[in-house]
Amino acid sequence: MARQPVRGLRVNESLYRLLQSLRDGESISSYFSRRPALNRTETYQTLLTLVSRGYLKLESIGPIPFPPRVSIIIPVKDQPEDLLDCLKSLEKLNYPRDAREIIVVDDGSKKSVSQLVTADNIQVIRREFSLGPAACRNIGAQNARGDAFAFLDADCLSGENWLAETVPFIQMAGAGAVGGFIDGFYQKTCLDRYEKAFSPLNMGKRLIAEGRTDSGFYVPTANLLVSREAFTAAGGFNESLRLGEDVDFCWRLRSKGYTLVYTPMGVVAHKHRNRLGKMLQRRAAYGTSEAVLYRAHHDKKKVFGVPPYAAMSFLAVILALLLLNPYPLCALPPLFAIDLWRRSVTLKHIRMALPFPSLVSAALRSYLAFFYYTFFHLIRYYLVIIIGLGVLWYPLWILGGLAVLWTSVGDFYIKKPRLLYPVFLFYYVMEHLAYQAGVFWGCLKQGYFGSYLLSFKKA
Repeated sequence: MARQPVRGLRVNESLYRLLQSLRDGESISSYFSRRPALNRTETYQTLLTLVSRGYLKLESIGPIPFPPRVSIIIPVKDQPEDLLDCLKSLEKLNYPRDAREIIVVDDGSKKSVSQLVTADNIQVIRREFSLGPAACRNIGAQNARGDAFAFLDADCLSGENWLAETVPFIQMAGAGAVGGFIDGFYQKTCLDRYEKAFSPLNMGKRLIAEGRTDSGFYVPTANLLVSREAFTAAGGFNESLRLGEDVDFCWRLRSKGYTLVYTPMGVVAHKHRNRLGKMLQRRAAYGTSEAVLYRAHHDKKKVFGVPPYAAMSFLAVILALLLLNPYPLCALPPLFAIDLWRRSVTLKHIRMALPFPSLVSAALRSYLAFFYYTFFHLIRYYLVIIIGLGVLWYPLWILGGLAVLWTSVGDFYIKKPRLLYPVFLFYYVMEHLAYQAGVFWGCLKQGYFGSYLLSFKKA
């Protein structure tokens, strides 16, 4: 049972025996050796689902018995120093040399990178005119001999276990693609430390696995491993896109029925933009891609889980703020009490015991989480509007201030950037303002405002 929030799981006898063996310290390989008839791929997929749902914890990846051939594909344009650092990091890769190849696709650099790359085991493909990173990745894949394609950006440095910790998800669990953790390379300035914790390339510390669903889950191409089969089925990257091509590719891959996995292992370090203006420009540029992506993928929606009692409590808080009247807050205690009673009845019905303090704690955390996600959406897409309309109706400023405070304190506490809170708050607000400006501008250019549509479901 996962207690925060309360979730129960029923398992069949076979899975129960496997989970007992793992709890008692037996390795998964030993368990398979005792049961040769067991379908290994399906079992790995089941365990992966349990990890992604929070019922199990994946602590390490074992050695790969038969490493598949991997083609490392690196698009580059006018980044000679970054490229050399990237290639130098690949020399330390903990993966058999005879099972990997490196393909550098020069996207019309002013000075051909072939003059810099002298190693015999690195293939350089030069385009005289720039076609964009999506086209370069496709060109690299067309010339690759590997069973899987590992996409890496030229301004990234791979960790030693980059492939050793991502390949197993494709080889054993049958995933179509897997993305690893993208860390920040620079750490000196305040902006560096903010980016290290809050870069949009940083997908977090929780394993995620998604197949054909309506969620917007994706992983960045700065650290992406794709099986040849899945890459071909998805049709490669959309070469008309200069931004958001990784999102588009991952969504198409998942629509074909392939599982996409993100793991907080398989680390690469990214040389992020370490000037405030350039960072904000990039955030705004990311925002402009939303309209194009949601227009092309009508099946994808911003899914918003709504726990009924938490939602009613949130509305009570909003009314109290906007009306400057504390009376709506009187609804909070009875709503919480009814919710606790409902949860306890459910637990009794499924015959699961949970101490009352733990039940209260789990319920409270679910309320705090709902408040966080709702406030986050408000400041991510509507903070400029809230600030502007606050000139006419100042309670909106109180609402906006609470939303910023709630989400920023939560993110500061969870991600723990090495910054003083006021410094962090400045970057945090500036980033949100830049992104939502980009979203609005992109929607305006496309004449499509699907980025603002939400899909609600009962949580």
